[in-house]
Amino acid sequence: MEGSPPGLDPRLQARAERAAHWVREQGASGRTVTVVHHIDADGVSSGAIAATALERAGVHAAMLPVKSLDAFHIERIHAAAPQALWFCDLGSTAYMHFPDLPRLVCDHHQLVRDGGEESFPHVNPLLDGLEGHEVSGAGCAYLVAAALSTQNQDLLPLALVGATADRQDRPALHGTNARLLAQAEALGIARTTLDVGFFGPQTRPLRKFLALANEPVLPGLSGDAKAIERLLARLEIPLEVEGAERTWAMLSEEERLRLRSALVDHLLDLGLNADVERLLRPVVTLLREPFGPTRELQEFGTLLNSTARYDRPDVGLALARGDRGAAYAEALGLLTDHRKHLAGALDAFARCGVQERPSLQWVHLRDAVRDTVVGIVAGMALGGALELRKDRPLVAFAWTPDGRTKVSGRAPHEVRGRIDLSVAMREAAAAVGGQGGGHPGAAGATIPRGAEEAFLVRLEAVLEPQLGIVRGPPPPWVPRKAGQSRLLPFA
Repeated sequence: MEGSPPGLDPRLQARAERAAHWVREQGASGRTVTVVHHIDADGVSSGAIAATALERAGVHAAMLPVKSLDAFHIERIHAAAPQALWFCDLGSTAYMHFPDLPRLVCDHHQLVRDGGEESFPHVNPLLDGLEGHEVSGAGCAYLVAAALSTQNQDLLPLALVGATADRQDRPALHGTNARLLAQAEALGIARTTLDVGFFGPQTRPLRKFLALANEPVLPGLSGDAKAIERLLARLEIPLEVEGAERTWAMLSEEERLRLRSALVDHLLDLGLNADVERLLRPVVTLLREPFGPTRELQEFGTLLNSTARYDRPDVGLALARGDRGAAYAEALGLLTDHRKHLAGALDAFARCGVQERPSLQWVHLRDAVRDTVVGIVAGMALGGALELRKDRPLVAFAWTPDGRTKVSGRAPHEVRGRIDLSVAMREAAAAVGGQGGGHPGAAGATIPRGAEEAFLVRLEAVLEPQLGIVRGPPPPWVPRKAGQSRLLPFA
């Protein structure tokens, strides 16, 4: 048991202990463990947990960040000639490509079951009928680290960051994540308060914190800095102190109470009673972190996303492993660039315009957004940054540097539970010679460039029965021949 959280599902506990035994075996055999991790915040967090746990166990580690486990990256892993592999935040759909190597998979994405998924240490809640939404890849990696040693309990913040970055805190952390949070609180690592749930309580100036509110939107305030200034003046809450703009975290509790009450009254006056419940969420503060973007989970996750997604996984790993010097400073610079890129991508999103089909809405951003962040942009657009439909999923395309197309799908809250984007993306991608997968509400794929229309047709063939739409079978896809023109609007 070592440092495992109290109340952990015994099936996950058994998997974590088996995985911990595997780690010790690699150390005893003198093998180097190659940690293959995803490049989003959950992947970087889980990779950092694995690297630290291996180091403390006396096992040499090599780090290999990847966008996905498609054929290109699988070949890249083979070319690295690893002695043993620890997959973090991926692997449950690609473990079969490394049958002769010692393997450990810590993942929470959809599974491929071929009869071999239990032949190696495999920590994934879906194996035991649990939800993939109740623990992240970082959470699974932490369970292994905790089973190795109580010393690794200081890695709990990364497990929580990974969960929050994967939006598992909406509306609140539950299941295994709730156990992890309770353990962090008991150890004095974290504190949870019910507070205004807008992004950026630690770092966004108060005016911007309220102006960018979109979950829920504050009619008459969101996007109107002057209206916010008038509200704060009426409440006698200064925007600045000694020339420095204040953040939500800088307000006194009495000031926060006054402002919370005013926002509730504002929504009630508009008849938006349902939005009052969405105004507040459990906000987790990491008590051992200094004031700044590493102190609150959502902001920490955004900081990590600004590193590996922009080709600097080394910075993200160093930051996640505790570097608050050079890596922290560099990450802050990357964060500024990340925010500028997202703002430009949302502008491009609005310019391109969203197209509608019977069971989905889609947009092609081409080279206006990095393929590594197109999913973030889609989530922002669907979450309120743009006025999009809430009764059908959003599919966003972007070109990859190697000549393919990245696809990201996001399901609005209104249709979650009715559709499974993971299945739809995987089947549609496979039909056109690509690869896909993910979660029921958020999934992605990589497909040949020029196959976008055929991909959408196949995707609809899967989504329409889920949504109760009945149509005939789609036509077969014929790969584009060299020199053959592509049909607009995907050219």
